Amino acid sequence: VSMSSMDVGVVPESTMSEISISQHRPPKGTIELFSSTAIQMPSQLSPMDREARVLRYREKRKTRKFEKTIRYASRKAYAETRPRIKGRFAKRKDVEVEDDQMFSSTLMAETGYGIVP
Repeated sequence: VSMSSMDVGVVPESTMSEISISQHRPPKGTIELFSSTAIQMPSQLSPMDREARVLRYREKRKTRKFEKTIRYASRKAYAETRPRIKGRFAKRKDVEVEDDQMFSSTLMAETGYGIVP
């Protein structure tokens, strides 16, 4: 099997002067991006503004509620009617399979078959 240079993808070596120039020159388009004045943030807030924001944050932090809240009554009603296995929601097919297994084991216990002494 012969391989040509087209199959391998030969990359020409660059000279040291090309590398040094390319490191110091930013790519096209970045100068305009950084020189635009539309995206300037204030360097620092005044002490009064900062204090007001910190106080507002602390007040909001005090009123946080971590209790579980149900936002929609329909979701609560649906969750209460869904079948569960060991407290977790289960598919209706899984519940039927578990019921079948439970009934078959009680039937075996009543008849005496399948019990190893």
